[in-house]
Amino acid sequence: MSDVNEKYWYTMWHTETNLHQKMRIKNVKPIPEGTTVSVYGDTDSIFVGFKPAIDSCDWKNQLFNEDVLSKIPHPFVIFSTDLDIEVNNPNFLGYVNIKDGQWIDEDMEDKLSQSKIALVDGHYLKDRVANEKLEGYKGNVSYNWKDELEFIHGLDHFRIEQYFKDELDKHGNSYGVKNIQDFELEKIAESIINLEKKKYIQHINWEDGIDYKRLDYFQPKGVELVRSSTPVFARNKERGIPKLIKYLFSNPDSFNIKELLGIVKEMRREFEVADIDEISMQSSCSNYSEKVINDKEKMEFVTGTHFGVKAAAFHNHLLHKNPEFQNKYELFKSGDKIKYYYCKSQDNKIFAYRRGEHPIEFAPEVDYDMQFQKSILSPINSISIKLGMPEITKRLSVVMDIFSGV
Repeated sequence: MSDVNEKYWYTMWHTETNLHQKMRIKNVKPIPEGTTVSVYGDTDSIFVGFKPAIDSCDWKNQLFNEDVLSKIPHPFVIFSTDLDIEVNNPNFLGYVNIKDGQWIDEDMEDKLSQSKIALVDGHYLKDRVANEKLEGYKGNVSYNWKDELEFIHGLDHFRIEQYFKDELDKHGNSYGVKNIQDFELEKIAESIINLEKKKYIQHINWEDGIDYKRLDYFQPKGVELVRSSTPVFARNKERGIPKLIKYLFSNPDSFNIKELLGIVKEMRREFEVADIDEISMQSSCSNYSEKVINDKEKMEFVTGTHFGVKAAAFHNHLLHKNPEFQNKYELFKSGDKIKYYYCKSQDNKIFAYRRGEHPIEFAPEVDYDMQFQKSILSPINSISIKLGMPEITKRLSVVMDIFSGV
């Protein structure tokens, strides 16, 4: 669908004067070919880049301004909360608005019926109750767009949704079949960190009818923030990787490796004093009895044994060597869930334990450098390198390329 989307924005957008009039936008300029209007495409979805359209015309508060409101020649109402501007026009009948599904004042329905023009806050475009109140209205309805979110909803409502439907119908007809696929606006994101196919993080402003405050909702897909093995610490909004993501989305044009490294170093300090359950990864122990040959005198495994099973066997091996704790801690068996961490031991590099039951009496020392690298640095580098920054090493430094201009 990327080519279909690009065709519209490059060749049609600036020519559709009826749409411009309907949306009350002005001075619409062509979007140059090559401008990013298709951010990401998949078999059943497309991420449309609306910023070129936002930048190509005058759309903000084209109705809700003193000059326009003072010159309206017919009786009109404003469907909105009171504006922070003075309306000097004898044709202005007043504000109308709803609360809990009803008109705020009893005379508002009469005001609406007496008017010939209803200027509606773009926020109400997707409001079911507001649309019911406007149903059957015989006058002219025009929407004002005060922010990008409203403008995008307007574009989708007045043109883009139907455009994609028409194009899908054409495609189906070309094969002699009926189109059953439907593209609809599912979410609006201010920006996206696109790592690779099916791996990205979105900064969501709106999804499924719900508005979100800026920097409140980051939605990862296919990246380590949402894997079942990811430590609790890494997911924490105030201390973990979301803190770094928030920095990147807060500074899309000015993020830099120096500030990023400062955030990572602070994370490293907090990581070392965090509870062991928060920094350990999680996995499962499958087919223990089939994979572990010996876990008592020494550790022996079938070739190709999963690291989680080996980590569980290391726990059992140490528990066998410390029988006085066998009434306190339980041996692992097939199907058990494990917490695990990288440790400083020559016998095995990964140690497993049950959540909330870290055996401090015989557990090996945590290798914080390796644990931080595997659980925090690796996903951070997968993001920062894609953004053109150098890799952060285990020593929390970067190797700068003197020829790259970094």
